[in-house]
Amino acid sequence: MTENELKKNKEPLVSYLTVSSYEMDSFGHVNNAVFLNYLEKARCDFMILKGLHFQDFFKWRKYPVVVEAHLEYKRPAAADDKLVINGWISHHSKASFTLQYEVINRERGQLVLTAETRHVFIDDNNRPVRIPGEFAEKFLSMER
Repeated sequence: MTENELKKNKEPLVSYLTVSSYEMDSFGHVNNAVFLNYLEKARCDFMILKGLHFQDFFKWRKYPVVVEAHLEYKRPAAADDKLVINGWISHHSKASFTLQYEVINRERGQLVLTAETRHVFIDDNNRPVRIPGEFAEKFLSMER
């Protein structure tokens, strides 16, 4: 691995977004189900930060699927709130990995949500398979 690749692997997993009005529920805050979309966006941003792209999964013919999600809501988020999602790998095995998240309101510095998602890599037959080497090298290096 080159020095630039090593440096890139040490960069934190971070994603930014601004809450849209259509994501509100009837109580005036982000609908709790919308946070799953935020986590998906963050995972895609995290991959790009690490030099990976969604099309890589098709190239490898191995796909990470969410098999478990746990979200703990701390404070509501509302339209136009600017959020940052920090992430890190808390565990991985031969075929799975677990991502931890903190969603923070950037303007107030308040924790909005903590979450965890567990992913298992599967093949075209929906059978668990070993995590692709390139993914492990670039992405799983963020394990704490």
